[in-house]
Amino acid sequence: MRRRFVWSGVVLVGLVIIAAVMGAASSSSSAWSDRYRVGETVLFKVEDQKLFCWSCCCCQSTCPETQVLGWHVSDSSGGIIYSVVNDEPVPASIWQGSWSQINFVGASVAAGYYTLYVDTSVGTLTRCLRVYDPCSCCWSLGWCWGCSSCEQTSTITSCCCRTSLVWIVEETPCCQLFWRPCCP
Repeated sequence: MRRRFVWSGVVLVGLVIIAAVMGAASSSSSAWSDRYRVGETVLFKVEDQKLFCWSCCCCQSTCPETQVLGWHVSDSSGGIIYSVVNDEPVPASIWQGSWSQINFVGASVAAGYYTLYVDTSVGTLTRCLRVYDPCSCCWSLGWCWGCSSCEQTSTITSCCCRTSLVWIVEETPCCQLFWRPCCP
């Protein structure tokens, strides 16, 4: 009888841990994938990194800092819906991009698939993202018919220098004990 209670306790603790991990994963969807809730601000930046190379024929002692020239967002059909051009190049180390999920006229965009393009001095970096409505059954379950695929170039490597477009994840607390996709 005592072994049964111990075993039940172990199973219960395991279930609580699994529920906590799943709750944390669903509270900040951006941390786990390129998914953003409708209305959630999309934050991004460009990172430079020097790689170790075996070949010294192309390696430089330092990598030149990447300059950000501008960025834009296109919808799933390839049409540009929002665009920003910098007056002058901005060093990647001090630049951060932010898209409030609006189009050129300031209207909110609909749930769907979008591509972010960041023009830099080393080339154009792209990342695909999905804007979803957490209260729509289709989007909250993660499947829909007619979903598009997206090709992206999130990293450019030249010899020993790597430039990457990365998401900036903001942790937002949510009102959930278990998975509740519609919490504010």
